[in-house]
Amino acid sequence: MKLSISRTYLCLSIILTAACNKDPNDTKLQYLPDMADSPAVKAQLEYLDPPEGSVPSSAILYPATADASEKALQNPFLQYPEGQAEKGKKFYNIYCVPCHGETGKGDGLVSAKFPAPPDITTEAYAKRGDGFFFHTITFGVRNMPSYGHSIAAHERWLIVMYLRELQKAGK
Repeated sequence: MKLSISRTYLCLSIILTAACNKDPNDTKLQYLPDMADSPAVKAQLEYLDPPEGSVPSSAILYPATADASEKALQNPFLQYPEGQAEKGKKFYNIYCVPCHGETGKGDGLVSAKFPAPPDITTEAYAKRGDGFFFHTITFGVRNMPSYGHSIAAHERWLIVMYLRELQKAGK
């Protein structure tokens, strides 16, 4: 009888010792946990890291290269072209004019300090598909930064529509 009581005290002391934590971020061992004592997420810390190689359900997957995008992506605004290029001009003036200039010839204000961007009104660029320009705007190329984070996908397609108007005017 005495032996079983000492075992009980030994087990109880081990459990109590294991329940004591010095780190306030660790969850305490509780018999009946209370909602107020649930683990809290600290600032700048991830509660759960996503599994490696996982893709969010809201992610948009684009082809890996501009050439693959040229073949795979189609401009959704080609079905309703009326007035779309004029909407694209607004975004072109905000994001593209500083480097490519108002006519697309690569004569923007930034070209005085940096290498001049290419003339996107040439025949070589006019032959490229819309997906090529969409990919280039999204991910950037050489000195051109990516704008995928700051320009919505539908706005990038509108810019491509306006680029086509510049190419027609540049001939």
